[in-house]
Amino acid sequence: MDKTQFKELHTSCMTALRNYITSAELTATMLERCTRNPWPWQIGWTLLIQESAEHKSHSIYLGTKRILHNAARLGYRYSD
Repeated sequence: MDKTQFKELHTSCMTALRNYITSAELTATMLERCTRNPWPWQIGWTLLIQESAEHKSHSIYLGTKRILHNAARLGYRYSD
């Protein structure tokens, strides 16, 4: 991995982190709307879909971060 590839990987990791944060904030906002009565199934279904999207974005972030961590730990060569 050269310097350019490492920078691209870092950018991808930061993008994945921002996507995960956005998705987690959306889930938290949906949960904030909780009432004392159970939600109708349509709202519950929407929340379930959103939580699935949040989980997927979290998994993508963790996978990208793992690759970045290994690249940083092992070092990379400059191809200047």
